[in-house]
Amino acid sequence: MKRTLFLLACSTLFFISAGMSQDLRSPAEGKSLVYFVRSSGTGALINFKYFDGENYLGKFKSRNYFIYECDPGEHVFWVTSENRDFIEANILPGKVYIIEVRPTPGALKAAVRLFPIAGDDAKSKKRLGKLISKKEPIALHEVDFSSEAEKLEYYIQNGMKKYLSDKEKGKKITLLPAEFYHN
Repeated sequence: MKRTLFLLACSTLFFISAGMSQDLRSPAEGKSLVYFVRSSGTGALINFKYFDGENYLGKFKSRNYFIYECDPGEHVFWVTSENRDFIEANILPGKVYIIEVRPTPGALKAAVRLFPIAGDDAKSKKRLGKLISKKEPIALHEVDFSSEAEKLEYYIQNGMKKYLSDKEKGKKITLLPAEFYHN
């Protein structure tokens, strides 16, 4: 009986993992993919702005996701609303990563937190996989944000100063380890 339950649990995890992997896209040769998944409808009217270091990636609101293709290596991904939250990442070529974007209560509007999802986190993969399989990603790479990015230049510089200040003060910065990939 115990063996049967164990085999059933293992096969369930395998199918959950396999199902999620089928829904994830593959990066171009020598590139990496990062999924930013906003899985909660909380604060749905609030736009969160997304960055890779000093590069503005775009913004979106509500429950959805976007896929960011980038060079492998070290990155500082961050998102902002009422606050700023940062993730340091060291990502590998040919790999796919998932970062969950969670709205949290703020003083005036929704705040935001980033959570890297481990490749073996079956529960999160199942929950986020449902959203990914049901919706097409928001195509932020097709939107021209150049005029908005120019307006955000001071904001971006401030954000990076905050990141460096937090790091210097020993504040905990979330890590996205290289081995957290999903393919």
